[in-house]
Amino acid sequence: MQKIQIDNQWYDITQFIKRHPGGNVIKSYVDQDATLVYREMHYRSKKAKLVLQSLPKVDASGVILPETNRNMLIDFDRWRLSLQERGFFRPSRRHVAYRILELVGLFILASWCMAVDHSAYKLLSVFLYGVFGGRCGWVQHEAGHRSFTGDIRVDTWVQKATIGGGLLTSGPMWNSMHNKHHATTQKIGHDMDLDTMPFVLFHPKAMKKGLDHEGGVLTKTWLQYQAWTFLPLTSGIFVMMFWIFFLHPRKIVRDRDWTQGIFTLVGHVGRTYVIHKASGYSIWMSYLWLMSCMYVSGIYLFGHFSTSHSFMPVVDKTQNPTWIEYSLNHTVDIDTQNPVVSWVMGYLNCQCVHHLFPQMPQFRQPEVSRELALFAKKWDLNYQQISYWNAWYLTFKNMNDVGKRITNPL
Repeated sequence: MQKIQIDNQWYDITQFIKRHPGGNVIKSYVDQDATLVYREMHYRSKKAKLVLQSLPKVDASGVILPETNRNMLIDFDRWRLSLQERGFFRPSRRHVAYRILELVGLFILASWCMAVDHSAYKLLSVFLYGVFGGRCGWVQHEAGHRSFTGDIRVDTWVQKATIGGGLLTSGPMWNSMHNKHHATTQKIGHDMDLDTMPFVLFHPKAMKKGLDHEGGVLTKTWLQYQAWTFLPLTSGIFVMMFWIFFLHPRKIVRDRDWTQGIFTLVGHVGRTYVIHKASGYSIWMSYLWLMSCMYVSGIYLFGHFSTSHSFMPVVDKTQNPTWIEYSLNHTVDIDTQNPVVSWVMGYLNCQCVHHLFPQMPQFRQPEVSRELALFAKKWDLNYQQISYWNAWYLTFKNMNDVGKRITNPL
């Protein structure tokens, strides 16, 4: 029997694992207290509460859970309730309108630049279209957490539209990978953000095979220079194109997710047509221009995603940190009070806050980060805030160090 504890009650999830809407991520909390992860990942879902009530309750009095600082967890609950009562979990229609209008404005400006008969404007258009895709990525990410409008149905449609039209990919595919990252941040064998081979390796323990297998020489050479290839090749080409042309369309077809399929097809065809009409290029040449735009989007998104946790310590398969330990010991916050950095990173510079409260509207998180600093100081927790440029430095230094360690173990 496989079981989890939520609010001091144990539930049998043996049969539910196969039909859990969030995928098999629930297996990561078998025989553990999943109260906080359940609450934060399902804060807005009435359906989740009904499903939980329908699960068989079991007696697990013989299970011994790891010791935790109960007083700290109680204080955390009080703080969270205070945030909720003060409206920090309340979405803003004005902010939603601003984010949508920003996307529309970027797309129109990029299309206008594409229509100008000058090479410099054409290149600027590629950059702006790429930023448009990246900004769509930030919006779909927040909608995927159901914190954009706060309405699960609306956020589902927003995510499908922005990730399909802006990134030519699938919202459900993103969610299935990203939820694992949130539930078990930096945990070997669980966090999909560590399962990045053969493109890049963020930590030696994430290596599934030794380098003595066939192709080892090529792998060694690639990893030796991974810090240099990460943005221009791994992020912009390999990962982005793998997602666009294989991983995400496969998910769409397997799930028969025709709604997502239509949005993604509109992204491919519609944006190609706009470029074709604006530039006068042939359809095929216009599609190549679109792929150039996606190259920029890939660098923008995957580069910034890596700066908040890829260089942080990993969690061994046998370790089971608390929700708070996952959030504070394995992610960092980046220049949370700098509005420019917040805009560039789509508020994901407040990564620790986001991991603690994934369904909190992200534009509210810079203010919460100030309170988190006080909470962490009170309980002597490892809350790290670093600068934007230091985050980039640590990201590349880690990749360089890992590459050297793997290729030159002595």
